Amino acid sequence: MRIVVSQFYNEAYLLPWWLRHHREMFDHGILIDSHSSDESADICRQLVPGWDVVRPEYTPFEAILRDFEIMKHEARFPGDWKIALNTTEFLVAPDLASLEDAIGKEGGTAARLPAAIMVDRDPDREPAPERPLVEQKCIGIWERDLRSKPFEDFVSRHGSHGRVYHRYPIGAYTPGRHASHLPGQIAAAPEQAAIWWFGFSPWNARFLARKRQIGASIGERDRKHGFGFQHYAAAEESANIYAGLVQLSGPLTTVNPGDSGNGRSGFMRRLTRMFG
Repeated sequence: MRIVVSQFYNEAYLLPWWLRHHREMFDHGILIDSHSSDESADICRQLVPGWDVVRPEYTPFEAILRDFEIMKHEARFPGDWKIALNTTEFLVAPDLASLEDAIGKEGGTAARLPAAIMVDRDPDREPAPERPLVEQKCIGIWERDLRSKPFEDFVSRHGSHGRVYHRYPIGAYTPGRHASHLPGQIAAAPEQAAIWWFGFSPWNARFLARKRQIGASIGERDRKHGFGFQHYAAAEESANIYAGLVQLSGPLTTVNPGDSGNGRSGFMRRLTRMFG
């Protein structure tokens, strides 16, 4: 089986897109509801009725304790493929079976997935709720391309949004789960699988309100150590980062998880031309 573990807090805006996208890729999900006061939990029960919606063991939110809790859920599925994602993180992969085969052929247990930062260059165009978000807002820039640009400090502060796809009992994550101590990791290429982090897209009033309210839920110890700083950064700082990223970003390529073999090959060729 393929398992996705995620946590959410008042994510009613992004969750419908996120759930519809990932329910096509995963057999089961564990969704940790951090005491949402909106309709997030009801949306989960409606769109993925067979997935687990649970409350957190530890409050207020602290990254290390939540990582520990997520790994406890992972341990329920010791031999299955797993990934831990946030609601802003969309796994874009043409064929997870091929990625799993590649990991196995190299004798590995996991793959490190590269990440792209999604940037809304058309903020006046509201995305349609019924259409996949990755098809409507597909402008971004690969994190690896920011390391030689003026945004090195931004990347170093928030860390990579790459994730680890693995079949170990637990992910053995570093704080924030963007890296892992697992042995036998291979580096996935963007055409195999990648994380599209919707950190600056859709750039509208609902999205910005989401950023602000999440920042208010972060515990003092996490703030002290700089975890999740992007959620409580000043509005002016976020706007400046967004404005700079708009100038650097370009179209990425999407893929439907249910594409045929010919569709997957076309997707890989387009990615190779654009980012190879």
